[in-house]
Amino acid sequence: MRLNNQSKVGLVTVLCLLCQGYIFSYVLKVEPSPMLSFVPLFPYIVYIYARGKMAWYYNRPLYWVAAVIALTLFDIAPFIF
Repeated sequence: MRLNNQSKVGLVTVLCLLCQGYIFSYVLKVEPSPMLSFVPLFPYIVYIYARGKMAWYYNRPLYWVAAVIALTLFDIAPFIF
C-alpha cells in the first residue's frame, strides 16, 4: 500500500500534534494557549491550499513535513527553558 503525498503530510501533522500534546501535558506539565497548540496545523492547511494551485512545491512533501516538524519544535522550545 502506497500513501499519496497528502496522506504523508497529514500523518506527520497528526503525529506532531500528538507528541506535542504529550510533551506539554506529561513532560513539561504546562498548559499553553489553544492557539499555540494548533500551530503545526498551519503548514498542512497551506499544503491543502497549494494542492489547488498545483505549484512545484505541492509535489515536494518533504518540505511540508520539515515545516510541520520545525514549527512543532519551535512551539515547544520556549517552554523548555
